[in-house]
Parts: sequence; structure tokens; C-alpha cells
Amino acid sequence: MKKTLVILLSLVLAVSCTEDFETININPNFPASAQPELLLPGIQREMAYNWGGQGWEEGFTVVQYGARLQFTSGDTYNWSPSGDPYDNAYASLRDVENIIRDTKDNPEAQNYYGVALVMKSWIYSYVTDAYGDVPYSEATKGIEEGNATPAFDAQSAIYDGMLLDLETANTVLTGASNISGDIFYSGDIAKWRKFANSLRLRLLMRISDVDNATAVAGMAQITGNPSAYPIFESNEDMTVVRWNSDNPQPKYNTRSGSFDEVRLSQTLETRLKELNDNRLYVYAQPTSNSGKGIFSEDFDDYVGMPNGLDDEAALGYSPSGNPDESGSNFISRLGILLGCRACNPEQASATASQTIIMSYSELQFILAEAAERGFISSGDSATFYENGIRASFEYYTERVAAGGWADIANAMQSTDLDSYVAQTTVAYAGSSDEKLAKIALQKWISLFYTGFEGWSDWRRTGMPEVIPGPDAVNDGQVPVRFQYPNSVKSTNSENYNAAVQNMGADNINTKLWWDVD
Repeated sequence: MKKTLVILLSLVLAVSCTEDFETININPNFPASAQPELLLPGIQREMAYNWGGQGWEEGFTVVQYGARLQFTSGDTYNWSPSGDPYDNAYASLRDVENIIRDTKDNPEAQNYYGVALVMKSWIYSYVTDAYGDVPYSEATKGIEEGNATPAFDAQSAIYDGMLLDLETANTVLTGASNISGDIFYSGDIAKWRKFANSLRLRLLMRISDVDNATAVAGMAQITGNPSAYPIFESNEDMTVVRWNSDNPQPKYNTRSGSFDEVRLSQTLETRLKELNDNRLYVYAQPTSNSGKGIFSEDFDDYVGMPNGLDDEAALGYSPSGNPDESGSNFISRLGILLGCRACNPEQASATASQTIIMSYSELQFILAEAAERGFISSGDSATFYENGIRASFEYYTERVAAGGWADIANAMQSTDLDSYVAQTTVAYAGSSDEKLAKIALQKWISLFYTGFEGWSDWRRTGMPEVIPGPDAVNDGQVPVRFQYPNSVKSTNSENYNAAVQNMGADNINTKLWWDVD
């Protein structure tokens, strides 16, 4: 009898232990899932920092907003295989996919699902426009499916997926603002819908030369039904990261030397001066030699340097040609809006600069081009164009005022925009080609420090002109893509080789699918 009881007790215990085995052996420090409100801000912050970093590096130099004073290899096109943005993008995309997985079929979490689709499309547009073909359909499946060597998808297929996801996002982003952890829009679902459709217009314009039918149909759908497909209506809608004292703007804590390595490009200087454009006060500082501090009313106190000089020539560059007037004291820093506190501890701001993901100004220039090229019938190209100019000025006026730089703010506020847009070099007049060139120039100015969107738009249009510097390598060609990271070549060689075979050589001169000019 006793033996029987012991046996029965043992069986009960064994069953109980078996039933609780999985629960007992779950490590609480490594959860299988996380709440979307915990994942979302990390994704946004990480990618915004990366976007800003790329804007400071390739984004500034390759299309000549800034020029390199030191460590000039990037400015002379001596580019090596790059893991940035590749590695950061896929690290973030894993968390994006976790949000999608956990919210797609949850009726109460559709807004998280929609936001994740928008984030996915933005991040993939960022990485595919850097490299071309990249893992997409099999990406981020390594943990759940054991696929650590994903195939690379053709860029055309990636664009199909992004455009479809953005259309889906517009559908599911409805109702009350019931999400948290959102550092882009603080949970404002209406603004997320506007971003989804505005981003879709950016991507549609990007493919307009290679898949015009899709581009025109998509643009007509959005612009022809604004209630169903809302887009940015003002600067209040634009997608930015508003930094705070705990998370300051990306350049704020940069060491002085790193900040000073990038200076005002002679190209940007020349174009702004030719237009009598007061955004020069925002984009640059007077030279140290001028003794004017962070602002001067005299345009002559703002001096850029040529792009594409080697290290010795850059450090010894003299704007006047006098060797006694060479070096950093005679070349303008980039504007105080981006200033680091080590460079200017009394004037630099941790919060005035915002990381721009997509601006209302950019959208207006997209619509201006679309209307001018006959892609859309809603709206007037001249009105869109002028709206884009005014929005850019208004945005930067607001931001320098927020930084407390009264002199710069007053100079921006006093700009006579009616006179600015009426001058011959700006006025929306001339042949269609001349109008498109003016749109491209103003769009280029407005895309200052917006990731490398200026580079992407230049690759698509060839406007405005970019002339390689005197010491540029790469046979005097402006790079049009990044090389894949070495880690990809070594760990996913079979699929890497297939991608290279599909695209062409893995070098910086191989054009992307949409770059057909």
C-alpha cells in the first residue's frame, strides 16, 4: 500500500513538473516578445541618429553642402565597403518585424501595426537607396526560421513591397491616437497617415523614370482623393525628431575636431549668394577670421571651400590665394543650429536642431515636379514650388528662434520672400526644363541635412550640377551607391554573389534600378 502511494505521488509530481517545465525555464531577462511601446522609441531614436550621421557624412559632401577640411577620403570618393547604414538598419528592422508580428492580427493594436509598416518602408528605402538589392522578403527571419543567409531581393521588388505597405498603413491607421512611445509624432495617428502618403509620394517620384505607369497612377490616386489619402499640409505635419536635454541633437556632443572636419562647401556658398538667400545665415557661420561670431549681415564673411581636395590641399586651402590666409580660420563652419557644445559652449543648443526625416517643403517640391511633368492634375506647379520655398524659410526661421539666436532669427524674419521668389533666378518662369531645374535647385537647398535625400534626388535627376573636386579619385565620377559591407561578402557569399550578378559590379559606380539617367 505504501509503495502504491509513493508511486502515485511520484507520478503526480512528474506530471506537475512536466506541465510547468516551459514556464519554469523561461528566462525573464530574455523575453520572447516585447510591448510595441517599448520597441518603437528605440527604433526611432537609433535610426534618426543614423540618418543624421549619414547626413553629416555622405549627405553633406557628395552633393556639396559641406566640404571636408580633414580626413577627406569621403570627399575625394575614396570609399570603402560600408556597414553603415546596413547594420543599423537591419538591427532596427528586426524590432520593426516584431511589432508587425505581434500587432497585425490584433484589432486593438492596428495603429501600432500601421506605424510599424511606415517605419519599415522608411528604413528599407534608406538602405536600398544606399546599396540597391538587399535582403527583404527573407530578411529578419534568422531567429524564428533559422535563415541566417537571406536572399537579396531586386530593388524593384523592394519598392513594390514598400509602396504596398504604405498603402496598407494608410488604411489601418484610423481612429483615436492610442499608441505611446512615439518620438516622431507623440502618438498622433492623423499625422502618421500623412507621413505614410507623403513618403509614398517620395518613393513614387523616385521610380518615375523607370516605372512611370506605377508612379503616375499612385500619385493620381493620392492627390485626387485628399480625404482618403491625406498628406502634409504644413510644417506642423513634417516628420522630425524633436530632441531634448537627455537626448540632444546628434552633433551636440560631438568633439570639436569632428565637428570642424566638415565646413561650408564653396558650391553651397556660391549658389546661396547668387540667389541672395538668407538661409546662408542658418547653414553656415562667419569665418573665425571675420571676428563676427555666429552671425554677420555681410555675406562676404561667409566663405566656403572646394570639395574634393586631398588632406594636404584641404588643410592648406586659402580662399584669397594668400598662403598667410589659409586654414580653418578662413573657412566657415556649418551653422550654429548644428553646433557642438565643445565648439561653442555658450551658443550651441541641444534641442533647436531637429532631425528631418521628411519635410513639408520636400513634399511641395515633389508635387511641383509632378504637376510640371504632367503626372498629376490636382494643383498648380507654380503654387507648389512657391509653397516649398516659403515653407523652408519659415521652418528655419522658427528653429533659429527656438535656439535663442535673435540676430539670425531677425535676419530670417526680415527676408522679403515676395522679392526673393520674384527674382529672375528663382521666379517660376521659362521653359519646362528651366522650371524643373529651378525646382531641383530649391529642393536641393531645402534638403540640407535630410539624411542623404539630396544625393538620392541628384542621382535621379542629375540636378543641380555636381562637379568632382580636383583631387577626386574614381575617375572623376560622383559615387551613386555604397559597396556592400565586407561582413555580408564573407557570411552570405552565395546570395551576395547573386545580387552582384543581378545589379552589376559591387562598386560605387553601379547605378541603382531607378537611376536611369
